[in-house]
Amino acid sequence: MSKAATNNPVSAKDIAYFAEAGIEMIHSENKLEARYNADMFDKYFGNSQLALFPKSTDQVSTILAYCNEQRISVVTQGGNSGVAGGAIAHCGEVILSLRDMNKVREIDPVAGVLVADSGCVLEDLDNHVQEHGFIMPVDLGGRKRCMLGGNVSTSAGGLRYLRYGSMHGNVLGLEVVLPDGQILDALFSLKKDASGYDVKQLFIGAEGTLGVVTAVSISLAPKPKSSQIAVLGLDEFSKIHRAFVLARQNLGEIVSAFEFWEKRCNEIVVEYEGYTSPLGSDHEFYIMIETRGSYAPHDIEKMDMFLESLQDEGIAQGSRVFRDTEAMEAVWLFRSQMASAHTKSGCMYVYDFSLPPKHQYDLLLATKQHMESLGLYGKDSSPVKDITEFGHVGDQNLHLQVIAHEFGGVVEEALEPWIYEWVGSHGGSVAAEHGLGAHKGKFLKYSKSPVVIHTMKQLKELLDPRGIMNPGRHVQCA
Repeated sequence: MSKAATNNPVSAKDIAYFAEAGIEMIHSENKLEARYNADMFDKYFGNSQLALFPKSTDQVSTILAYCNEQRISVVTQGGNSGVAGGAIAHCGEVILSLRDMNKVREIDPVAGVLVADSGCVLEDLDNHVQEHGFIMPVDLGGRKRCMLGGNVSTSAGGLRYLRYGSMHGNVLGLEVVLPDGQILDALFSLKKDASGYDVKQLFIGAEGTLGVVTAVSISLAPKPKSSQIAVLGLDEFSKIHRAFVLARQNLGEIVSAFEFWEKRCNEIVVEYEGYTSPLGSDHEFYIMIETRGSYAPHDIEKMDMFLESLQDEGIAQGSRVFRDTEAMEAVWLFRSQMASAHTKSGCMYVYDFSLPPKHQYDLLLATKQHMESLGLYGKDSSPVKDITEFGHVGDQNLHLQVIAHEFGGVVEEALEPWIYEWVGSHGGSVAAEHGLGAHKGKFLKYSKSPVVIHTMKQLKELLDPRGIMNPGRHVQCA
């Protein structure tokens, strides 16, 4: 990661300016506490001495205009729940926290549109809109902590992408403060608008490198009246894909999630989180299928027909259907705690890829073979303890975990850039939903062409010529 060597450190004069402007702050002579200077998996660490907490878009504008003039680098931070280090001030940048910008501005109950500040926590928003008969179109394992602005800025995918789609498709408008302090008001709430360039799309997935998203207009989904979950055990990975095809054919429009994990993932969650496996029997692979609809008898009939089709083809060796709310929540908790459980089992290298179906299991096999050939995996004394895979089959997104005894050294050298080269050579993306962050920009060349990368850099130069926004991250590393 490149350092922001051309930008200036924060001085006493700068702190006095922010204080006079009425901006809340936390300042330390050394560095701020870990909740501001460490990521949630304790892999990336920063050394920022100053965090600012604006309460309005105008205050964000004041901060950026001043920092741009003084050439002071800024890192935007929401719930700090990311896993790619993109919100960590590695080089002592000022942290601009959106924590206090947490108001719901408007809900349109007819159009099904929410307008809210970027600092709203995802779970709080979901609870709020449910009172109006809606749900948020994105759902993440970090819902208790992550914020709407961060969801937009990382183009978060999440657990129900299959049903409700991407942030690019659901976001209707944005309010963004540009690096020079100008307020870009594109906070439209219309679902159809063909009047010129769709400027908001530039900031979705930009990870705070082009400006600060301060408010979001987003399309909501109707609150389902019927839900059910089926968990299946399988003995071959290829059967996961066949089950997915049959789910799309038999369950159709009510499928909201299709997740998979392999045996070792199941064991790690049971061992380190203490949860009970959704199935009482052991299997090489597990899939979890959720449906959401509006009429329970219809949805139950569809699920029964789907399970019968699996039985006819001998696809599943075990199955269980959950329709009780508490039981379904327990299944989702088991699935959503997989990353946390892996973290507790050792030092986790987590990789977030998209891959064509035919290569999804090959990635796990190739990684194990590669690390074993180097003498780093396969024995009790090996530096790598576990290599596992789980993910979202419905949107081709895989999470590969390599669990080591310690970070760095021979393990990281063996994994990178080898794993990114492998993914790129098999038609994959090096970042599916976690973003590029502080580390993955240099591997962008494996899944994006030189012309695409050059165009990205031109956009960065155009909107942030002084390079104050999240410097040394994202495409700047490419």
